[in-house]
Amino acid sequence: MTDDTPAVYDHYRPRGDDGPVYRVVGVDANRATLLRLTDDEGNREATGDLRYVDRDELDTAFHPADNPDPRFEAPDYLAGLMVLAGVAVAVHPAGDRVSGAILALGGGYLLWRRH
Repeated sequence: MTDDTPAVYDHYRPRGDDGPVYRVVGVDANRATLLRLTDDEGNREATGDLRYVDRDELDTAFHPADNPDPRFEAPDYLAGLMVLAGVAVAVHPAGDRVSGAILALGGGYLLWRRH
């Protein structure tokens, strides 16, 4: 943020505690619309929880926050791709069922170990 005007995609957190992180999803002349992105511990949630906050309240009751980390990182996506590729190889008529099963189980194991 370069000025005090909230912009869409800015992130805020309530002052005085480690509460949830909100993203600005709408701004007009008098208020901002905030979407809650995380729970109190900072874990991402898909809540649909919207708050309509006056600009004065946004300045006094909230402070800027960082964009919370994504729930899944690159290794998680790669392990998911291993599962999909393994299933595709196993069910393809020209594929090898054993190697497809090994690939799918390996990806599933990696996902299980990371979470």
